[in-house]
Amino acid sequence: MCLRAMLRDIFNLRAGTPGVSWAPERVASMSRTALAAAGLAMLAGAPVHAEPPRIWDPGYRIVSPDLAGIPRLRFLTSLDFPPFNFADANRKPTGFNVDLARAICAELGLTDRCEIQAIPWDELEPALDGRRGEVILAGTAPSAEKRLRFGLSEPYFRFPARFVANRAFQPGGDFARALEGRKVAVVARSAHAAMLETHFPATEPVPVADMPAAYAALGSGEADLVFGDGVTLSFWLAAPASEQCCRFVSGPYMSDVHLGQGMVAVTRAQDQPLLDAVNAALRAVEQNGVYAEIFARYFPIDPFGS
Repeated sequence: MCLRAMLRDIFNLRAGTPGVSWAPERVASMSRTALAAAGLAMLAGAPVHAEPPRIWDPGYRIVSPDLAGIPRLRFLTSLDFPPFNFADANRKPTGFNVDLARAICAELGLTDRCEIQAIPWDELEPALDGRRGEVILAGTAPSAEKRLRFGLSEPYFRFPARFVANRAFQPGGDFARALEGRKVAVVARSAHAAMLETHFPATEPVPVADMPAAYAALGSGEADLVFGDGVTLSFWLAAPASEQCCRFVSGPYMSDVHLGQGMVAVTRAQDQPLLDAVNAALRAVEQNGVYAEIFARYFPIDPFGS
C-alpha cells in the first residue's frame, strides 16, 4: 500500500488520480482538487506546535558558491503531492516544497530571479534535462540510479514511522515491555510491516489491507495499536474521521533500510556549484528557523512529536 493511497483515504481523494507511488521514484502523490476541498481546512484550522527534527549536523560546513551571474533560478514541481506541492485556490503552486524553494532563493539572494513552475510529475526529469528548469523540488526519493544521472541534495525531509494508540493506552516508562504481546495493525507486506517484524518482534502483527482497515481494527479493539507512516497518521489524527480517539505513542522511528532516505532536491549532474548552493541554503534555513516555520504551516499534528 503506497503512501499516496494512504493519504488519499484521509483526504477522501477520488480514485484513479494520476501519480507515482512511494518508491523508488517518488515518495507519494495526491489529487490537489480533493485537498482543496477537504485538506486545506484541516491545515488551516488545527493548532500547530510542530518542531521538525534537525537534519543537518551542526558541525557540517559547506561554502555556498557565488551565483550572482545566474540569470534566474527555476524550480520545477508538480501539483499532485499535498501538503508538499499542490495548487491553491487560485491554481498557483503552494505547499511545503514550494515555500522551501522560495526560502532557498531568499537565502541565496535570488528572490527577484526565482521562478516556480508546476508541470506533471512524469515531465519533471525531461524538463530538467531539457534546461527548462534548474532544480526539481517535488518529492523525489534518492536512489543509486538517480545519483548516476543527476545531482542530489542532502535529504531535507524524512518520513518517520509511528505507533498510534487509543488515548486510554498508557505504556508507562518502558515502551518495549508495554508492547510485548500487543496486537499491532499494520499494512500487510509493506515497509512498515517489515520494520515492525525486525525491530518489534515481541508484538503480534495484525495484517490489514490498507490504512482504513488499520484504523477500523484499532477502533473495534481487534488491534491495540497501529504502526505506519507518521505523516499519514498525523493527518488522520487531525481529521474528523478519527473522532479524536487516539494519539501518537513513542517514537518517531527512522530507518534508511525500511523507509528510505526521504526527499531530496535534484539538479543536473554537471551543475555542482548550484547543488552546493542549494545544500548550503538548506542548511542555513534549518539553522535560522525558517525551515521550522515552513514545517509548522503544513502539519496540523507534528508527525515527529508526541
